[in-house]
Amino acid sequence: MGDRRHGGTDLYLVEVRSCPPSVDDAVRMHAALRDAVTRLGSAGTAIRWCAAWLLPDQHRCLCLLQADRESDVVLARDLAALTSASVTPARALGGAPLPPSGRRS
Repeated sequence: MGDRRHGGTDLYLVEVRSCPPSVDDAVRMHAALRDAVTRLGSAGTAIRWCAAWLLPDQHRCLCLLQADRESDVVLARDLAALTSASVTPARALGGAPLPPSGRRS
């Protein structure tokens, strides 16, 4: 199990390598994952969007999610049709833990 200092849930990094070179495509991909997280959260899954970064020079997109289970993050990734994206447990370094959220998306 991952580090449980984040309001009872773990952090996961969804990484899409070789992002489409088009910024518009990357924005659509990001929106699809964020929408999947919102839908799952609205249905009662303990998952929350934290942040995202586009690294255009490296053709990568990094999305940080918070969830009780890695399988919920994998489900969000799959619902967003990003099945080639990796899901990796993550941990914040050198900062305060994320505050608990009353929202789940």
